[in-house]
Amino acid sequence: MPPPKPVIFVANLTEARGPMFTYQIQIPENVAILFRQPIGAIRVLCSIKSGEEFPCALNPRGNDYIIIVSKALMKKHGLESAVPFKISLRPDPNNGLLLPAELLEVLLQDEFGNQVFEALLPGRKRGLIYYVRTGKSIDTRIKRSLEIIEKLKREAA
Repeated sequence: MPPPKPVIFVANLTEARGPMFTYQIQIPENVAILFRQPIGAIRVLCSIKSGEEFPCALNPRGNDYIIIVSKALMKKHGLESAVPFKISLRPDPNNGLLLPAELLEVLLQDEFGNQVFEALLPGRKRGLIYYVRTGKSIDTRIKRSLEIIEKLKREAA
């Protein structure tokens, strides 16, 4: 069972081996064991250097778990390879599916759009939520929310 409170530890950014990404955060075994589950990625809320929490996944790699780190995440938090930093992890009660206010409002106003969105698999929902959430302005998030729901309705028709 995952810990109820955040687990705080010191981590390092390391280079990853693989074609899809270049950096990762290795989760120490004593932390990974607190979150471990039989199969698949584990959805958590992460905070780096006591910053704002964001949803991410603990991805299994053999017997270990890693967090894949994008260049944008590195830049936002000033992460450098081999420079230790504080990180906090806790279970994500929403499984990465917490809706941005703009998308929620669009879904509340469009019954068919909401039905189509709710029928999606969790991974696809997470991708669309991420796309909306990364919009820098409210106007951009509203525009993306409207576009997504219209596209989903066209696909469902």
